[in-house]
Amino acid sequence: MAKVDAAHTPRTGAQEPAPRRFTLEYLGFRNAADRREYVLRARSGPDAREFTVWIAHTAFAARQALLQDGPDICFQKLQRELALVAWSGDACVGVTEADLASYRAAHAPPVRQPSIPKPVPPAQGVWMSASSPPSPDGRG
Repeated sequence: MAKVDAAHTPRTGAQEPAPRRFTLEYLGFRNAADRREYVLRARSGPDAREFTVWIAHTAFAARQALLQDGPDICFQKLQRELALVAWSGDACVGVTEADLASYRAAHAPPVRQPSIPKPVPPAQGVWMSASSPPSPDGRG
């Protein structure tokens, strides 16, 4: 089970309170008819709440997300959601196509520049034939 501490600042119209620390814990997943649901628990002090974050099966079929990335995608989505809304928000959150595109962009392999071999400068000094041994005086 993965746990991460994060700061949580609920949005209110009044003066902003100090950021609240919370941990997220991955509890597992279950398959529904049209989506895969990931269950996570958020804790802040004595308060704990379970959330379900889901990704549509069609996103996996279209290769917008990989099954092995599902828990991390949902974990990050819930972290963002809890940073934006109070704990009393919806306990079921869906991952959007924009969320998936953002995740892919953030986790894309770095673009490698093709390596161009540097030209080798001509050797300085005496040139000699590969077939003849060097002379003792170094003149070829």
